[in-house]
Amino acid sequence: MSEILKVILLSALCGVLVFLWGVKKEKELPKQLERELLIKARSTILGKLRKQREATMEEMCTWLNGLVVGPIWSSRRLKVTDPQKLLEVLLPPLVEQGDIEEIKREGRSFYRLKNRK
Repeated sequence: MSEILKVILLSALCGVLVFLWGVKKEKELPKQLERELLIKARSTILGKLRKQREATMEEMCTWLNGLVVGPIWSSRRLKVTDPQKLLEVLLPPLVEQGDIEEIKREGRSFYRLKNRK
């Protein structure tokens, strides 16, 4: 009888621990999704610019439109519905870090990978 009670208590303890882990992860999820989205968007932009050489902001918007991130353990996802706003946040750090450069030509801005020496 005491063995069965021990097993029941250990099972309940494991259930509580898993529940608390899930609550903690769900609380941190919005910040994690934002980080993942910025990382994936940055990777997408740099990858496409390697192939295409240069692009306008409008072209980059099409690359990011519909981009989705989310962890496997949750059904919650973050999807890009306004790529213009995402680019307004993402492009200045990419330019400041020296990953890409902005070129003004014909009254328009073009972005391309910065030549590293």
